[in-house]
Amino acid sequence: MDDLKTNANLLKYWNLTRGGNRKSLTIQEIMSLGQHVTCFDVFPRGQNAIHWTDAFIDLNLNSVVYQSFPDIIQDSLPSFSEEKGISNNSISFKVSNIDNSVQILALGNGLFKAKVNIIMVILDPYTTTPIYQMLMFSGFIDYCQATADPNQKVTELTINVNSIYQKLDVQTRTIASDSVYQSYYPGDAFMSLLGQVNQANQEWKMK
Repeated sequence: MDDLKTNANLLKYWNLTRGGNRKSLTIQEIMSLGQHVTCFDVFPRGQNAIHWTDAFIDLNLNSVVYQSFPDIIQDSLPSFSEEKGISNNSISFKVSNIDNSVQILALGNGLFKAKVNIIMVILDPYTTTPIYQMLMFSGFIDYCQATADPNQKVTELTINVNSIYQKLDVQTRTIASDSVYQSYYPGDAFMSLLGQVNQANQEWKMK
């Protein structure tokens, strides 16, 4: 991202709109220019991938065309922060102006467990071509909820996405020990019983 600080077109745009003769910009100043958009990869199981962007025009990113289709409702996307630990933090966001085909696919469980990538993209202010991209979040769709009101002309889709670490919520110790044990003794599922042994409410009876 350091290359962006001295990007010629970003500097030209800054000097044009903010004044001055800057030779470099900070990351905060680059983000304040409003030249960043969000791209979404959705990979439904057994179906073709869907690529969306909240940009005003279609974008070509890594030879993939991202269609300018849904609108991300303002402030529905959470803020992202870098973490040193590993945890399964799910996110929820809304998209509007969805068509019937997407709504039917979502409510018909067609998007369940579909992988989702959320990518931040910075555009050249003069050519609108992507000059930088960063993967902000990756996970799997847990559920979708649609809201449709023909009278108010509102069609919204709320999407809840679990992170790629969703399996951390399922007996972490059992998964690790069972996989290691079966690497030595293929097919022997003895260690999978640890999930039962470790249950707090497990009752042990003896004669």
